[in-house]
Amino acid sequence: MTEPLHDVQPVTMSSQAFLILCRLYDGCYDELKQNEQLRELVESIGDMLLAGVETLEKQEIKPKTITFPLTVQQAFFVRRLVVELLAQAPAGNDDKTTQWLQECLTALSGGGAKADAH
Repeated sequence: MTEPLHDVQPVTMSSQAFLILCRLYDGCYDELKQNEQLRELVESIGDMLLAGVETLEKQEIKPKTITFPLTVQQAFFVRRLVVELLAQAPAGNDDKTTQWLQECLTALSGGGAKADAH
């Protein structure tokens, strides 16, 4: 069953942050999919992220940002995963992965990657 179109929101982030998000999601995909109640949601997010990666791979000149559609429910679910990962990061850790996860969180919260897009 598909979500109504008005529940879909575009999410924009740097291509690097998107790839980190995909790697993160891939790492917990099998475990998340085991929950019967979440299976359809988890698979729909996985399909969308995979489509984004395939689109990036086909492009000769890699874009600095990527915009992809998520339903409100998908965005909320992915945002919760990112929040959990950031909570597990060591305090004061300012490495690139943490910065990209922060960017993902901002984008998933309705912000976007406007500052670093140039």
